[in-house]
Amino acid sequence: MRRTSIVLCLIALATAAAAAVYLARRHGRHSAPPETRLVVSGRTVSVPAGTTFGQAVRRLRLRPASADLLDVRGRVLRRGAVHGSVLLDGAPAPATTVLRDGDRLAAVAPRDRREPVRTVRTAPPGGVLDDPQFTLARSPGTMLTTVGVVSHEVAGVSYRHRRGGAASVPRAVALTFDDGPWPGSTASIVHVLHRLHVHATFFVVGYLVDEHPQLVRAEVRAGMTIGNHTYNHPEVPPFDELPAPLREVEIGLGAERLERLGVEPRLFRPPGGAVSSEVVAAAAARGERVVLWSVDPRDWQPGVSSKEIVRRVLGAVRPGAIVVLHDGGGDRSATLRALPAIVRGIRRRGLRLVAVPAR
Repeated sequence: MRRTSIVLCLIALATAAAAAVYLARRHGRHSAPPETRLVVSGRTVSVPAGTTFGQAVRRLRLRPASADLLDVRGRVLRRGAVHGSVLLDGAPAPATTVLRDGDRLAAVAPRDRREPVRTVRTAPPGGVLDDPQFTLARSPGTMLTTVGVVSHEVAGVSYRHRRGGAASVPRAVALTFDDGPWPGSTASIVHVLHRLHVHATFFVVGYLVDEHPQLVRAEVRAGMTIGNHTYNHPEVPPFDELPAPLREVEIGLGAERLERLGVEPRLFRPPGGAVSSEVVAAAAARGERVVLWSVDPRDWQPGVSSKEIVRRVLGAVRPGAIVVLHDGGGDRSATLRALPAIVRGIRRRGLRLVAVPAR
């Protein structure tokens, strides 16, 4: 009897154990596996426990937007070249990082990125001309040109003068003329300069070049140097306050009008002499150096006489001076009449008359 009770007890225990195993297996088949709850771009998302950062990015299809690579002047070089990123809790993380409850994932779009730059150092033969250039003086030093690594566009030009180096000031003066070509006055001024064996520099306006290309050709035949003075000669607001794209268009169109005539400008003069580092960089991007002046007789003033123009020039001129005059923009008969006396007065001082060097 006692043996029978023991056997029955063992059978009951085995049955209970088998039932427990069965129930455990059945419960295991129907229960959900453990999960990790994440916050993705502000919403809660569940992924299987043990999911890594890289797996979650692929599983949730987190694809950040891309941005553009820009050149040094802000123009698009390569669209979509700058890729965004997915951050884990606000920072980059290895793809193998196992995620935990409450982790935050966010796809971050980048900003447009400018190309890197490099600096090219050169020692111009004969010395350094400042940019912007006010006089013909040269001093020993190094020219620093900043260019885009990808586009090779010029971002800026600066000069590092040699410490203790003495500037070389030529016994020469440059006569420059703005705002042409102008019907009537330009041809007459070129004729007088040619007759007096003077090489001068003419900064011409693009839309006038379109209207009077024969006058530019006459300047070239007479041995004059031609510089760029923008296309429309904008003055309001001052040229250095124009939006950068408009400045670049003005410089570019002015140069292109000359290039159509076979003239490749290497000098640029902003209207009114309104200059800034941005203007210098925009001109340098086209291979042009900014030239201003050291002597301004204000020959553009209404009612000014030829004698007054001569007095103002000769009273201020020095070795290395750059003189600004005008062959366009209005009646320039006083300037024309003043030219022979200006030339004689400069030469009497033992000074040569030269064009502004292109380099």
